Amino acid sequence: MQVYREVPVITNQARRRQAELVGLVSVTEEWSVAKHRARVDQITGSKAGTHFVIDAGTGMYLNALLLDFPLAPRVSPELRKLAQLEASGEPNPRRTARERELDLAGAQARGSVWDGGLRYETSIVYIRPERPEIDAAIAERSRKIASDGLQEARLLKEMAEEGAEISPQVMDSVGVAELTQHLAGTLTLQQAEERISTRTRRFARRQIRWFDKLVRTLEGRARITVLEDRRQMASLHIMHDIIGV
Repeated sequence: MQVYREVPVITNQARRRQAELVGLVSVTEEWSVAKHRARVDQITGSKAGTHFVIDAGTGMYLNALLLDFPLAPRVSPELRKLAQLEASGEPNPRRTARERELDLAGAQARGSVWDGGLRYETSIVYIRPERPEIDAAIAERSRKIASDGLQEARLLKEMAEEGAEISPQVMDSVGVAELTQHLAGTLTLQQAEERISTRTRRFARRQIRWFDKLVRTLEGRARITVLEDRRQMASLHIMHDIIGV
């Protein structure tokens, strides 16, 4: 979500070190795993022989960057809308809709996103603090989104009212959806903050399960360091010094 330039606060784009794939496109454009991989390949391909750091937050995107498996094709907007209707009410409607739209398009079997060899010589630093620490950080982040992200939600509302077609990926995202409901009068700001926190905690749980599986999948093929407490995390400063980032 950090690729979208109009929502820097809601998507937490502020960082101490410059990053390549931040604020790239407008919210009217739909980003995809294929676009993400292609953009990263452009960057890394022009810097052969150097080290680079992938600061990952989304499991599927990380897998696509690290593992050499074929990506699914794009489908027409009509098939996408039909798949979304059929997937409504499912536990994970976005994933179900994607699977359904590819079936409707007659896409060939795509294999698993866990298959394929490593695309790079890889070292993984997996920061995995305990849940109370994660939940506390999420609560603080949710307060910041609710207090400082309203102007961005208003901007999206104004763009939509002026006829812009904002990507559903953006409108359904954590923070944007809740603040949009607040601006529509269906949620108080406190309720919006609570829902942002709840959705983020659920997302974090899913991501932890994904990253745990990725570490197991790459065991023996990548150098893996799991950091679970602050004393271990202090070693990150040493790693930054070693690889020069």
